[in-house]
Amino acid sequence: MGDLIYAPTHTAMISQPRRRFTASRHVVSSTAAALFAALVACSSDGISNSMPQPPRGIIVLDGFIQPGLTFLGDTGSASTKLTLGPSTEFDAGGFSLLRDTVLAVSSRSAGDLLYVTDVRASTTRRIQLPARSNPSRARLLTGANGQTLIGVALRDSSSIALVSFAGAGPVSISRITNAGTCPTDLVQFDNAIWIVDANANCRVNYAVQGDVRLIRVPNTGTTRDTILLPGLRGSGASVLVTGSEAFISAGGDANFASFPYTLIATGGITKVDLRARRVLVSKAMPANSYGAGVKLGLDGLLYVSLYQDLTSFTNRILKMRPADLSVLPSASAEWVTLTTPSGAAVTCGSGQADALGRLHCLQNGTGSVTSLLVFSPSGTEVRRVAANQGGVDLAIRP
Repeated sequence: MGDLIYAPTHTAMISQPRRRFTASRHVVSSTAAALFAALVACSSDGISNSMPQPPRGIIVLDGFIQPGLTFLGDTGSASTKLTLGPSTEFDAGGFSLLRDTVLAVSSRSAGDLLYVTDVRASTTRRIQLPARSNPSRARLLTGANGQTLIGVALRDSSSIALVSFAGAGPVSISRITNAGTCPTDLVQFDNAIWIVDANANCRVNYAVQGDVRLIRVPNTGTTRDTILLPGLRGSGASVLVTGSEAFISAGGDANFASFPYTLIATGGITKVDLRARRVLVSKAMPANSYGAGVKLGLDGLLYVSLYQDLTSFTNRILKMRPADLSVLPSASAEWVTLTTPSGAAVTCGSGQADALGRLHCLQNGTGSVTSLLVFSPSGTEVRRVAANQGGVDLAIRP
């Protein structure tokens, strides 16, 4: 199996309403094991492609008010909108993009739903997940015989749902159980599924119980490996994989019971060698900050979205070297300095750079009207275009 590159696009920093969870302990089901054994490296998405969107551009997730995907070109102001669902059943804070497939989920309070979008055809399939399972993130895996195979982290049932279907055919769902205290993300690599366990009390109140863990579940057998990630804490942990290296991020720990909010631990990123199954390096986010939404830029650098503090909630973006997680500082602060052409300071979130090093990010204004902003490598705004309303995440489609 060749190395896979996953570029998670989750950027929602603040935990959802908190719930209690006690993890059940079971082995991998025979159905799930059979699906694992059928994984192959070169299968397609399993979703038909027709009436394509432009092959390049930007995808924006409008997460509230008018939930859906907004498609923008590399230039111009034209956009198209694909509605995913009513605001009462949609609360996604991010999405994943792999090849021509976008995946997003709604939590248990919004119906436990999976949305599978074929970007080229601009069509969406809505799939019901197990009731009250509280899905966190979904990843496109490699399936066999024309089947689409999707893994979904189910926070409230300590499991991973394996969703399988072909074209518009019926959906089959099996589970990997015993997947940690609160599984929030996953990735497929080297004949195994690697599960990010946020180690938080997600079923009741999302209270952090300890350091984030990375759990390896092999395609066959029941032996598991668990890698503890010291100092990495947060109920919204996620993973990005490039080559054989994984970057696990978590937004930190905070008490939101009353204002002013109390920061318990800042967010961080831990780099893991998946083949050697060991931690390589860890990086804490700046003091007083909260959040750590990581994207891989098309320029090869990491872009981290966070809040400067828990008082102003000012959006900030860090630029980091993947090799050692060192920050590329601006002239005035650790985070990237962004300005308008006239020199006025600008802030935005959900940052990702294109191959030329131009930073793309989102800004929500009055009435949550969303704008896509693009900055030159030096940090000067070079483009601003409307991107509908309630934008929470973006991805560049190369």
